[in-house]
Amino acid sequence: MIGSKLSEVYRDIISVALGNEKADLLIENCNIVDVVTGEIFEGSIAIKHDRIALVGEKAQAKSVFDAGGMYAVPGYIDAHAHPDYYLTLTEFSNIAVNHGTTSVFAEPDAALNSMGKRGFELFVRWAEECSIRVYMLLPFISPQDLSLETPNFEIDYGELEKIAGNEILGMGEAVAWNAILNGEEWAHNKIEFFLKGGRKILGHTAGMRRNKLQAYSVFSNSCHEAITQEQLLERLRYGMHVMVREGSIRSDIEILKDLDEKVDRSWISIVSDGMEPVELQKGYMDMPARKAVEMGMDEIDALRMITWNPARFYGRDTEIGILAPGRYADIVLLKNLREFRPEVVFAGGKIPEKRRTSGERFSVMNVEKVDRKEIEIPEGTHRVRAMELLSETVNRMKIIGIEAENGKLAEHSKTVLVDRFHGSKPVIGILSDLEFEGAVASTVTFDEYNIVAVGMDDGEIVEVINRLIRTGGGIVYQGRKNIELSLPYGGVMGDDAGEIADKMEKLRETLRDAGLRFENPLNVLHFMSFVTLPELKLSNKGLVDVKKRRIVELFVERC
Repeated sequence: MIGSKLSEVYRDIISVALGNEKADLLIENCNIVDVVTGEIFEGSIAIKHDRIALVGEKAQAKSVFDAGGMYAVPGYIDAHAHPDYYLTLTEFSNIAVNHGTTSVFAEPDAALNSMGKRGFELFVRWAEECSIRVYMLLPFISPQDLSLETPNFEIDYGELEKIAGNEILGMGEAVAWNAILNGEEWAHNKIEFFLKGGRKILGHTAGMRRNKLQAYSVFSNSCHEAITQEQLLERLRYGMHVMVREGSIRSDIEILKDLDEKVDRSWISIVSDGMEPVELQKGYMDMPARKAVEMGMDEIDALRMITWNPARFYGRDTEIGILAPGRYADIVLLKNLREFRPEVVFAGGKIPEKRRTSGERFSVMNVEKVDRKEIEIPEGTHRVRAMELLSETVNRMKIIGIEAENGKLAEHSKTVLVDRFHGSKPVIGILSDLEFEGAVASTVTFDEYNIVAVGMDDGEIVEVINRLIRTGGGIVYQGRKNIELSLPYGGVMGDDAGEIADKMEKLRETLRDAGLRFENPLNVLHFMSFVTLPELKLSNKGLVDVKKRRIVELFVERC
């Protein structure tokens, strides 16, 4: 959704404020919540074009909306969003705006890394057409770590900037902190591109403390990886804006509970870091604000963390985050301030209509078929580096003995990465002490978006991989049930949220029953190729020892 330029409409807005011209819309009889002063007062909001002209005072208007005493609050903001996570941006925005979110600061890593420049062009087009404001952050991750991964596409920031015009606010999460602090040129070239433009660089500082964290904070303005209150306070001390996650990947909002009153909460925002369609249909930024209040946080403080605080962090407080003259008329009407559930949402002074995803569906699949022989482990007993799953996202490397016979491993599962962009040899890993029934393959795998499969039988594994190749991407499970989720945009996005959410629910339940006994077992697949989280991962270059940042062999020795 492209908003008006203030320079082009400010004269009309002034004229409305002075009573010399009628407003386009007057929202009257509402309790206006001022997130700066903390006041709540009765009054009206006058709108001209897509911006606010007058707050609190009556005005003549072409159209009047009676709010019936509801609370009027600024449209919600997600300061760290991945809206191309299973859904096209257009479909995502249709749902997000219904839950009161009118602005997102988006890092389109899925669109870019799965579809290249063509995918980024499509994302920019969707940003112009969708029903919310999309502020763009270019991904660092193409790929996460150049020493461990081969890029899917050659990415040129200058070229992407030309495609998006002036909409680029900075860089998304700079995940490869070891490479940056080690002074590796490929990483610093990315950082310097944004520093020279005076733009934001978002942080990803999982596991960092003290000197290393302070060194990182020299160039990075924020972090969303604090998982304890101690980590939150340390990042605040070093001048970082802390983004507390509450989304499909992590729930960290508890770290705000009983936070010392002396702490300046204006340096804290609540973010999603990605919402899967299953959760998104139940709520968006309204949900974490509601949770914060249930934990004992003041309602206005919670509201600020999803409106005023992120707007100021990004320097967009002259456009969004507050109900004040000159700002976009992104207004949410609530019956109950404690619950943040929208009754009516205005985006740019209008109630949004559902939009349809435009553009051609396409997916890159530069591999025709995988043969069973390509993923076989030789018959016999071997000692291997294996992954012990500690959570949905993190594993521990173990040296174990395995017995391979007839394309199967006793008591252990196999995970396979197929490079669908370059067609290179499949990479094999072992999931220790995991007996998995059937086989599953997915192209929704951070941040390479290659094919990752899990199973115990080689025949079943290649069957789901080849099925996925034929369909162009998504998720395929064959075993207890046969479930196929097609994602026709890049193998990572679809445009039917209801159908996608339904199949994801079925996949979650089925994968738990099949052996991946986590709350969201899909995350095991998502993070199998995430080479900056511990400890043993797959990349298109090979098996990665994350802590040592090197490619290692599967076999330690043969017995």
